[in-house]
Amino acid sequence: MGFFDFFKGFGSKAEQDKARQDVDQALTALDIDVAIGAHRNWKDRLTNYLEGNSSEDLRPEVICHDDRCDLGKWIHSDGQKQLGQYTMFSELRSIHKMFHQQASSVVALHQAGKQDAAKWLLDGEYTKTSERIIGRLNDLKSLSGAK
Repeated sequence: MGFFDFFKGFGSKAEQDKARQDVDQALTALDIDVAIGAHRNWKDRLTNYLEGNSSEDLRPEVICHDDRCDLGKWIHSDGQKQLGQYTMFSELRSIHKMFHQQASSVVALHQAGKQDAAKWLLDGEYTKTSERIIGRLNDLKSLSGAK
């Protein structure tokens, strides 16, 4: 998507300035760099889990909830209030939900003895989804005055 796509449909500079203000206000409650790091860390956590190198108690019925991590809490509260009307935010919300569903599926497949399928999902669609989240977060960061 990127910077200019965020402003598609905004005809005036005043509307673009308002969108930037909305982003700045919404991001006072989220550290984007921490959110990016946390989502990158999930792949390591899942990889370690699949390889048997983790003592974490990962449960699919918990992981599937997209509103319990810090980013999810922000998406469902301050982010939604300030940015819910923007396409970029709607995409971030959808992708984040998909991320949690895929992470949950990786663990469920592994627990069902389907290690190849779990690894295939982790290295394929899960990784793509994770990178899309990071891309949207970087887009928001580029719009923000808090770089």
